[in-house]
Amino acid sequence: METDIYIREKNGTRGIRIPWVPEQIEFTANGTRFASYNILDKGEVKIPAGSNLHGYKWKGTLPGAANPATQLLRGDWVDPKTIQGIWSWWRDTDTPLRLLVTGTPINHDVYLSDYSVTYEGPYGDYNYSISFVDARDIMVKTVAPQQPAAPAEQNPAPVRTETQSTTTSYTIKQGDSLWSIAQKFLGAGSRWKEVYTLNQGVLDAEAKKHGKKTGGHWIWPGVTIKIPSQGK
Repeated sequence: METDIYIREKNGTRGIRIPWVPEQIEFTANGTRFASYNILDKGEVKIPAGSNLHGYKWKGTLPGAANPATQLLRGDWVDPKTIQGIWSWWRDTDTPLRLLVTGTPINHDVYLSDYSVTYEGPYGDYNYSISFVDARDIMVKTVAPQQPAAPAEQNPAPVRTETQSTTTSYTIKQGDSLWSIAQKFLGAGSRWKEVYTLNQGVLDAEAKKHGKKTGGHWIWPGVTIKIPSQGK
C-alpha cells in the first residue's frame, strides 16, 4: 500500500495532499505534561494535558512547475506558493486540522505548529520542514469568587409587627346619629361606641354647651369628629 499524506480542515472544505511523500516522518511523545496555549485574549495559559502531547514533523519538497520528476507526484500538481499560503493561514489562525498518513497509525486532530521554506533549484521547488501537534479541546472556566458569608447575629432583636391605626375626619350633619355614622363608615351601627370613645372629649364638651351632661346619644351638626379605621 502506498503511503500518502492528507491534511484537511476539520471545519472547512480545504485540504492538501502532499505532492511528494517524504522519506521519513518523525513522531514524538514529548516529556512535558503541560502545554502552553495562547487562548485569544486570555494570555499564555498552561493546560495540564493529562498525557503527553504527540508531535509529527517531516522535511520534504514542494515541486515547482518545471520539475521533471512527475512520477513522484501524488494527485494533481499545485503551485508551491499556494500551498505555502494555506500553511501560513492554518498556522496563524490555529485552524483545527485532520492529519492522515495512510499505512501508519497517524490519523489525528492536529494544529500546524510551525513550518519553514527555502527556495532552491532551477525548477521553482520549495524545500520545507513542517511540524504538527495534537489538538486537544481546552475549556477555560471563569469562576466568580465566593463572597464571605455575613456573620450571624447573636440574639437578634425580635421583629415587631405594628398596625398603624388610621382615622378619617367627618363633620356631623343634620339627621346624623352615632349609629348611622358607624353604619356608614364602619359597616355596622353597633360599633357606634367606638366612634364615641374616640371622640368622647369633643362630644361631651359640645353636649355641655347645650345643657346635656354627656355626648353619645346627643350630637350636633357642624361638629367634626374622627372615624376609627374600619378594621379596628
